[in-house]
Amino acid sequence: MSLQHHIALGPEHLAGNEGLGRVVFLPGSKGRAEAIASHFDDVSHVGNSRALDSWRGTLTRDGRTIDVLSISSGMGTPSTEIVVHELIEAGARRIVRVGSCGALDPQISAGQVAILTGAVRDELATRHLAPVEFPAVAHPDAVAAMVAGAHAAGLAEQVFVGVGHTKASLYAREFHNGPLADEHVAYAKVLRACGAIVSDMEAAMLFIQASVRSAGKARPLSESSATQIQTACVLGVYGNDDSQMKLDAELCRLADERAIQTAIAGAMAWVG
Repeated sequence: MSLQHHIALGPEHLAGNEGLGRVVFLPGSKGRAEAIASHFDDVSHVGNSRALDSWRGTLTRDGRTIDVLSISSGMGTPSTEIVVHELIEAGARRIVRVGSCGALDPQISAGQVAILTGAVRDELATRHLAPVEFPAVAHPDAVAAMVAGAHAAGLAEQVFVGVGHTKASLYAREFHNGPLADEHVAYAKVLRACGAIVSDMEAAMLFIQASVRSAGKARPLSESSATQIQTACVLGVYGNDDSQMKLDAELCRLADERAIQTAIAGAMAWVG
């Protein structure tokens, strides 16, 4: 079996769901990947030298079972580019990022969840895949599935939907450190005025990869979209852009729990 170099996975690991491939949960951290996998049945673990460990299994809800996999992406768009590329090469067609973020919209608080419809491309890695004018957007079916998941999990009052911001720098761009702090503060103000609701470090790459790798595979609504790569992004809110990483551990735990519940229920709706 041919394995992808960094993730040590191949087509055999990603096969499932009657040819659609396993739904992949893609958190940034190995710990969150393992936490997601704790919800799986029939779990098998695949380790590798780069700590991009993965867990395969199944999810069963209301008499339905789907095939799933959980693996970490690491931090930032460059690491995400490698992992997502190799997942797609191995056969992934449905990938949901389950990550963390900081709130930009003042109505959103730590402990809550954001489902992204798209992301501002405030980083450089995606520009090696598509010109900056090309938008980083989630597939509408993916967004609809995650919204359905939030409702099914009983979390509709805690989940927000909107455009996110993907950055290359955490402490400078989001937390306004360094000699360009005033510029970063002004930029965040513009993002809020434009309607961006949260900020993360990976979503734009996920969306751009899905678009680029699905090029030429558009299908009318009357036909199956199984050949298209669809990606979603569900983010637990840890704080806001003034937090300086001084976070409430219990609210971070709650945000993770709610994001995982939303994504799991969303995956069931996505494949169904």
